[in-house]
Amino acid sequence: MRCHKCLLCLSALLTLLGLKVYIEWMSEPQLGKAYPGPRSSPPGSTPASAEPTLPANLSVRLGQTGPLPSAYWNQQQWRLGTLPGVNSIEVGDCGAWGAAAAAEIPDFASYPEDLRRFLLWAACRSFPQWLPAGGGGQVTGCGDPSNVPFLLLAVKSEPGRFAERQAVRQTWGGPAPRVRLLFLLGSPVGQAGPDLSTLVSWESRRYSDLLLWDFLDVPFNQTLKDLMLLAWLGRHCPGVSFVLQAQDDAFVHTPALLDHLQGLSPARARGLYLGEVFTQAKPLRKPGGPFYVPGSFFEGSYPAYASGGGYVISGRLAPWLLQAAARVAPFPFGDVYTGLCFQALGLAPRTHKGFLTAWPADRTADPCAFRDLLLVRPLSPQDSIRLWKQLQDPGFQC
Repeated sequence: MRCHKCLLCLSALLTLLGLKVYIEWMSEPQLGKAYPGPRSSPPGSTPASAEPTLPANLSVRLGQTGPLPSAYWNQQQWRLGTLPGVNSIEVGDCGAWGAAAAAEIPDFASYPEDLRRFLLWAACRSFPQWLPAGGGGQVTGCGDPSNVPFLLLAVKSEPGRFAERQAVRQTWGGPAPRVRLLFLLGSPVGQAGPDLSTLVSWESRRYSDLLLWDFLDVPFNQTLKDLMLLAWLGRHCPGVSFVLQAQDDAFVHTPALLDHLQGLSPARARGLYLGEVFTQAKPLRKPGGPFYVPGSFFEGSYPAYASGGGYVISGRLAPWLLQAAARVAPFPFGDVYTGLCFQALGLAPRTHKGFLTAWPADRTADPCAFRDLLLVRPLSPQDSIRLWKQLQDPGFQC
């Protein structure tokens, strides 16, 4: 009898223990269920009702909580108030930050040429628009309340990528109610290669959807496109609800994206920063790669950030991001820098499994697989056109 009672007690104890483990397990965020791996929703995600803030000292918010690393970026961020000459292109103003970097980084001469060039001019963030010869091609604003888009498609391109831009116009960037398309480009004159100004001028006059600025269109100047767009929005389109920033080889299922955005609660929409989120990324230290970051420039891990292949932000955050960018030390990669600016504002990215920015080259663009996705990258212009036609076919079934 005593053994029978002992077994009952042991059974009850095991049951209670199992129930406790189950309750604790259910109370934890099940990140793997929504999106497996390191790209899941970041720990401590921003509450839906969070408002952006900019504290007087950003260092703690940007992760500078332990002993200060000796790397140049970390030291600069610790003592940075506002970037010198942030709204000037005069060498004596915005060039001062780069000159200091070249003088203070001990192995600056060993940096890759494109990284050295970026650092020398990283604080220069005000450039005139590049306008076609002979006039025309002006991009109009949306000051008229009846003309304010719900969703602005801001597509980063390069002057020579005519086929990619035309594919976007013929597919997911085509005319739609309360949706507007703009392409973001640097100067078509360039530093090397053919002068594309004549062709780009014709394209600009034909479509009036090219926002061009007079700076070199090179990979490390992608951040300039982000910042110049934010400034343009503040002057010409402050009322836009959402902005999709994407590369020109992305494919966006625009109807599905609109449905998702229109279904957001007002509180969630206000601080939106949505895409495929990386939460455990670190600098790559192998020289010669496109994402190489020397240890003498930056130490630590990257913030949670949405992949630069395509992400959505709330339009109301544009002026806040500009304010943050004036107080966050320059960084060569646009998507990481955007993550730093959002972190400076106290906002975190939100992941969505419909954003896939590393689509395998050997994977077939099956329209049934794309039906429930929001953005996929990369796709060729031909694949984008074929896929869009299939998805728009009234008789399409899976």
